[in-house]
Amino acid sequence: MTTTPETTTARPVAFGQKMGYGLGAIAYALPYQVLASFLLFFVTAILQVPPILAGAVIAVSVFWDAITDPWIGSISDRTVSARFGRRHQYLLLGGVGTALGSLWLWSIQPVGGAIGTVLLVLAAVLFTKTMNTFYGAPYYALGGSMSSDYDVRSSLQGYRAAFHVVGMILAIVGIQILLFPSTAEFPRGQLNPAAYPKIGIAVAVITLVIAIIAYFMIPKDYGDSTEGKAPRLWTQIKGALKNKSFRAILIVIFLIETTFQITIAIGTHVNTFTYHLNGPQMGILGLALLGMSVLSQPLWVFLSKRFEKRTVLVMGMVVGLIGFVGMPWAHVWFGWLPLDAPSSLWTLAAFSMLAGIGNGAFMSIPFSMVADSADSGQLATDRRQEGLYFGLYTFSYKLGIAFSVFLGGVLLDVIGFNGALTEQTAATSFQLAMVPSWLLVAISPFIVWAALRYRIDRATQSDVLAQIRAKKS
Repeated sequence: MTTTPETTTARPVAFGQKMGYGLGAIAYALPYQVLASFLLFFVTAILQVPPILAGAVIAVSVFWDAITDPWIGSISDRTVSARFGRRHQYLLLGGVGTALGSLWLWSIQPVGGAIGTVLLVLAAVLFTKTMNTFYGAPYYALGGSMSSDYDVRSSLQGYRAAFHVVGMILAIVGIQILLFPSTAEFPRGQLNPAAYPKIGIAVAVITLVIAIIAYFMIPKDYGDSTEGKAPRLWTQIKGALKNKSFRAILIVIFLIETTFQITIAIGTHVNTFTYHLNGPQMGILGLALLGMSVLSQPLWVFLSKRFEKRTVLVMGMVVGLIGFVGMPWAHVWFGWLPLDAPSSLWTLAAFSMLAGIGNGAFMSIPFSMVADSADSGQLATDRRQEGLYFGLYTFSYKLGIAFSVFLGGVLLDVIGFNGALTEQTAATSFQLAMVPSWLLVAISPFIVWAALRYRIDRATQSDVLAQIRAKKS
């Protein structure tokens, strides 16, 4: 099956193809989430690099990761291959490269003082993230080219989101339970330096296997035979950014990641030093959040058929905000629920489940909105550019993460975090949990404002597709 616009409109996407596309998300999500969840902790608490320096270096790597997305996505748009289509060769290249980079990064030991260690970390993480993008940008574009149907796209992204969260569960829950066990020497296993090379091995094996499976299960995208020579990348980017609805979704995801990702970037610090959890306990919280992100996908797909996608996105943000903010406010700020009590793990898990339901909306709905935006772009340019559109989306996503990681490093330094201590001061523990939640509340109105500026609805999308078909005929 070739995935040109004509075939995707006329033929449904088979269940096996949806499963294959969904499964491929693990090869992107697992290494990416491992970096997001543990790299700052690894560099500050294990390699003992000063927090502000570590945050700055990781932010640079995330910014590099962001700017490569539209470039690599555009490369895949312009690739022509009778054997691989536009995207599949990059699934193999990215999968192999990400596996090798993971083995290198997580085996790093302190060398030549803080500066030498940081330079080594920077080189390894830049390589790993570049290879992860060579896999991820073409992979996301495949989800836009497999179908042009307004609701089928939501279904496809539901499969992708579910398996993406499976990758996140493997990254967060699996690592914390299996690789951070409590020992007599390290009651909090995440402080054991010997655990981190094992992370690299696990990530490398799973990523490589899934990338190979995805290569064979996802239908190849041979593009549109009417396409001519593509304009320069910057010209393509300017053309895409003229789309007001697409700009709106870029702003939404940038603001979301700038704020919500701080809670992830320093989440291991908070769980370790504020909530006093060990690895398996942190795994339970991760499973609660990510499990509900998976289980909520049918709900969000159903709601996206009953309401417009922008409305569903706002619903998800409100639910997620209650979970993410309610946890520290109830346990730390107001003290309504006790810390260090037998019940605290379960009350923390309850808020994590609520946050996971809201998070589920952002795992699928925005990707469907980007695919719809790419159709509007095709109407304006007569060119299929899913790779560019998804690359710009992930650029905005990762740019927000770059800001959040840098802010996380600054926050750790400002509040007095000391990586050499196994317990932090009471003031530091309090601020670790509370400052990110205050930021979330402050930015939320701007996120809602941007989401409501997305104007593509079911009727608009139907009209766009009709015009595309008329132009082709």
